[in-house]
Amino acid sequence: MQSKDAKKRAEKLRDEIWRLNKAYFIENRSEASEDVRDALKQELIALETAHPDIITPDSPTQRVGAPLDGKLPKVLHLTPKESLSDAFSLDDLEEWIEQMQRSLGDQKATFAFLTELKIDGLNVSLVYERDGEMYRLNRAITRGNGIEGEDITHTIRTIESIPLIITPQVSLPPSIEISGEVYMPKAALKNLNAKLPEEDQFANPRNAAAGSVRQLDPRIAATRDLHIFCYGISSDAAEAAGIKTQEALMHFLRTLGIPINEEYTLCQKLTNVETMYQTFQKKREKLPYDIDGLVIKVNDRRMQHDLGSTAKAPRWARAYKFPAEQKTAQILDITLQVGRTGAITPVAELTPTQLAGTTVTRATLHNEDEIKRLDVRIGDTVVVQKAGDIIPEVVEVLINLRPDKSTPFTFPRRCPRCTTTLLRPEGEAVHRCPNTTCPAVLQEKIEHTISRYAFNIEGLGKETVEELLRLGIVTDQADIFALRYEDLMSLPLFQEKKTENVLRAIEAAKHIPLDRFLFALGIRHIGRETADILARRLKWASTTLSVHQREAASAQQTLFGMDTRTVEIEGITMKDIRLTLTQHSHEDLAAIDGIGEVVALSLTDYINDEDTHVLLQKFEENGVLALLPEGSHAEQIFAGKTFVLTGTLPTLSRENAKSMIKERGGKVSSTVSNKTDYVLAGENPGSKYSTAQELSITIINEEAFLKLMT
Repeated sequence: MQSKDAKKRAEKLRDEIWRLNKAYFIENRSEASEDVRDALKQELIALETAHPDIITPDSPTQRVGAPLDGKLPKVLHLTPKESLSDAFSLDDLEEWIEQMQRSLGDQKATFAFLTELKIDGLNVSLVYERDGEMYRLNRAITRGNGIEGEDITHTIRTIESIPLIITPQVSLPPSIEISGEVYMPKAALKNLNAKLPEEDQFANPRNAAAGSVRQLDPRIAATRDLHIFCYGISSDAAEAAGIKTQEALMHFLRTLGIPINEEYTLCQKLTNVETMYQTFQKKREKLPYDIDGLVIKVNDRRMQHDLGSTAKAPRWARAYKFPAEQKTAQILDITLQVGRTGAITPVAELTPTQLAGTTVTRATLHNEDEIKRLDVRIGDTVVVQKAGDIIPEVVEVLINLRPDKSTPFTFPRRCPRCTTTLLRPEGEAVHRCPNTTCPAVLQEKIEHTISRYAFNIEGLGKETVEELLRLGIVTDQADIFALRYEDLMSLPLFQEKKTENVLRAIEAAKHIPLDRFLFALGIRHIGRETADILARRLKWASTTLSVHQREAASAQQTLFGMDTRTVEIEGITMKDIRLTLTQHSHEDLAAIDGIGEVVALSLTDYINDEDTHVLLQKFEENGVLALLPEGSHAEQIFAGKTFVLTGTLPTLSRENAKSMIKERGGKVSSTVSNKTDYVLAGENPGSKYSTAQELSITIINEEAFLKLMT
């Protein structure tokens, strides 16, 4: 066949293969057997093999790419990803409605809800980029920490139900971000585990899906029958498409050929939601995929905008979780676990039991009050469940099975590790070890500091940290950055190669983004999102410093300062971090959106502690330098201001304009309301322009916008 004819035939084959795949994977109907679909694909492979010049990136034969040769790269999301707040009862949902009414300032406000199945899978974002009249799948990203995720494009492309090209019938922004949940059907997990050694088998479909998309070799993912259900699209794309409700959003995704779960229902009342909840609680075991509840969303997208979000979650949605799977186990012992803030958590040591796909041998008892409420005793048979399907907890004691002569559990008054007398602050349910040098506290602090979302230093496991503390080689988190070759070589299982790798990892981690450093400190109440808010909202002094960057051929050479070069880096010293935080009063910090009283108090107590000053000084002496997050240099002139963009700007792209607003503390909304401060309008503005005029909202053009920033 001549190349010209082969090209035409290949185009027809690609279209037909996608049409049949769409019918099978998305529309749940079969227009041809699997043998037929496979035969067409084999014909296409043969044509492309004979004529390599006709291969296109979106061809069904090109879904499997080359294996990666290293870790999955990190990628920033186009917009931050939020998690959902949980509800576990109808009372929780009624309280949620009251919260929304208060937020809107209307106690009589009513809501219609779109209720969807909560798929137990891996959250991903699909980014499509405009290419002429069509959009091509450019990138797929895991949720990660909500700000950045892992690039899993190479494995996501192997999922046949995901279109590599979409052709919207409306004008959309250059980039479209679609949210979804990758899952593995129960039958596929069974087939996969049958082929794996027992020690490599997956406990549940979610673990299997997550493990599959994180494979470096896409050929492995391609064999694992992964699927996806999508449910969201970037707000600017939804706005451009004129989508006014959550239900319309689902319809729009379907028209694009994007897979959605059809088991959604528009509910006008909570009683309708509860009916669906009860129905699928009974049906969940018969579904071909795992679900762990429902997702309930306010249907009206304008109302969603008015409700907004907290620092972590949208106010207009809830995850209505099914009761956790429950099992029974016997308590062999009750031990105390010491956390990095000194918090003491009692833990029930259990006879092994299978719970929600994993073997459970320990369960939290929360605190002394919970032990007394349940009257938990060693030897008791208890009911165990996973709180939020994650953390095992004891929820009930089966009194009739209690052993004779059992005695109530007496909560210890001393730390199990350092014997310091425990304190229980007034108004708190948790006991704490006040000894800041307690080995257990130090162990947890150091493990947190080197963890994935902090300094991310690989090679230093729990046992290694414990041994370093026992030998007195490290006494705090900063000492990790002063470790020497001979320190590590003296430890069990450390050979030359492992020692070199760990020292290189430590060296590479010394220059760390500010938000990760603040999180790494392990300050009480300051998680990843709060650390990011502090990093971006406070005005940090930065300095251009000359630092030595080591590129040693071996760890021994690193010890003697060989193979180093001096580079200029703009960063924040530990001294400047302390000065910046001490210059902000408790009231200043509490006033920051997303911080509040509790976090502000915790932060001021921490930074004013003399031990903190010593620790920060040691970090600096050991070469640790914080790097400013992108955009944080900008003065926060738009703090508390909300912008809406409409039309095409002369020189700025929409994404650039949004970034400039957010970097200066402002918010960008997709709809105009009385809460809007500015409408930034370009050529051919839409209905937002007239709405702004009706509401007397200030309308500015690009020139005026740029002047605001000078």
